[in-house]
Amino acid sequence: MPPVERSVTMNRLSLLPPSLFDPLPGFQVWYRSIKVVQIRYSAFITALLYPCYGLIEASMDLAPLQVWFHIAVVPLTLLLIAILSFSRRLHNVMYALLMVIPCAAPLFSLYINLQTPLSPYFVPELYLNLLWTFVISVLPLGCAFITATSTLLGALILIELRGTPDQFLLLNLLWTGSAYLFGLVGAVVLEQAYRALFQQQRLLEHSASTDSLTTLWNREKMGQLFDQVTSVDPVGIHPVSVIMLDIDHFKQVNDQHGHAVGDHVLSSFANLLRLNVRQHDQVGRIGGEEFFILLPDTDEHRAHVLASHLQSRINGFEFERVGHKSASFGIAQYRPHETLAQLLSRADQALYRAKANGRNRIEVG
Repeated sequence: MPPVERSVTMNRLSLLPPSLFDPLPGFQVWYRSIKVVQIRYSAFITALLYPCYGLIEASMDLAPLQVWFHIAVVPLTLLLIAILSFSRRLHNVMYALLMVIPCAAPLFSLYINLQTPLSPYFVPELYLNLLWTFVISVLPLGCAFITATSTLLGALILIELRGTPDQFLLLNLLWTGSAYLFGLVGAVVLEQAYRALFQQQRLLEHSASTDSLTTLWNREKMGQLFDQVTSVDPVGIHPVSVIMLDIDHFKQVNDQHGHAVGDHVLSSFANLLRLNVRQHDQVGRIGGEEFFILLPDTDEHRAHVLASHLQSRINGFEFERVGHKSASFGIAQYRPHETLAQLLSRADQALYRAKANGRNRIEVG
């Protein structure tokens, strides 16, 4: 597994859980969040257009039921969709209406006019709605596919049940099928483009959050993770601890073997830490040979047990071209309303005592 992928896997706290139905975890949530504003404005604009259609239909003495459907029912439903977009709790209702209205509007017009000489003139509304569903409505691809397919099948069923007085209508339906295919292709291409954008954005965010040498979290990201943990429980009912550790006599590695070997030791040390912490622990590199482990739901006693385990694994590990190395540890438990800088300062003081007392030790701050 590449280092970046392994780091993403091990540092799970900031990533959304994978979805059974979404091969790209988090994409649908991200996609919907950036498209809510577009849904709102497209609903508003379409709501303004439909009364225009209705007024033109009224001047042509068409069926009153159809006129009022276009003047009142469709615009009010679209306005409701736009209003619902402001409340995240009601987004499921918004998407349900957004799937119903593009299907109901053209099928209703087709139903009213199918057995009249005017029927071919209302078929363009059908393929306009298909394109709107796929490209403008901003429905997720699966929802858009269900809505557009239901619309097309509904039109075919209506024609089969009610008959068609004009052969020209069949040609219109051919155009409708073409609109369906063009809309589907366009929607697939757009979704793939958004998926590529999402992956690129996620990669950039991850790159900005990790140390380039070790692929551990950097100090800024560790600060964000600390804020996430402590904001849920600012008074410290659930204990949180940190471990700061430093590779002993690391300067000698660079002086005797060169910086390339030193970098390899740092990478190996980072992997050793990553593979020997718990699943919910977070490992970061502060800089140089200093590392930092965030331990949620862990008091200083349990943190000492974990540090002892790491100490044993480090002492037993043989680094390439360097041999055995040791590390010094400083532990501090979070105090209510304490900042990360204050917590790290106490851990750093404990680490300093560990080094002053002979190194390869664990001290509690």
